[in-house]
Amino acid sequence: ELRRVRVRRRLPEGAAMVLSQDEIDGCRDAFLAFDKDRSGTIDVWELRQVLEAMGQKPTEEELFQMISEVDENMSGSIDFAEFLKVIENQKERAENFDDENDMIDAFVACGGEPDKGGHVRRETLVKIIKHDFGLTIDIEELINKIDTDLSGEIEFEEFKALLS
Repeated sequence: ELRRVRVRRRLPEGAAMVLSQDEIDGCRDAFLAFDKDRSGTIDVWELRQVLEAMGQKPTEEELFQMISEVDENMSGSIDFAEFLKVIENQKERAENFDDENDMIDAFVACGGEPDKGGHVRRETLVKIIKHDFGLTIDIEELINKIDTDLSGEIEFEEFKALLS
């Protein structure tokens, strides 16, 4: 059984601790909540539940990748120390996430231009959101709120506002 202990790890010289003590405590609570059989480890399915409870939506491939990156004993499940490595890796990835470039990529994928010019047609965005992704949000209402010039064409700044 995992007890509440302070986790102290040796870091390479000059390296910063990725997770704060509060984050480590939160991770411990999440780990314990999803280690249903109290084995001291969680498997890929339990990991999915933990990450979803923390607001992430990993794919099956991402889950197996996360475990393979930290599962030093190749057991197919991860203990608490390995779980902390998964969370640290996720946090580092999130910090390196380039929002602006990703927004431009999404804009281009929907019909805009790489220089932020052009536009995304209303019908295209509705099709992508409702039919391609199957989301049930009221995309028409959201578009109405951001398409201030009522052109039916979503320029980059409107697109960015819609997805932010």
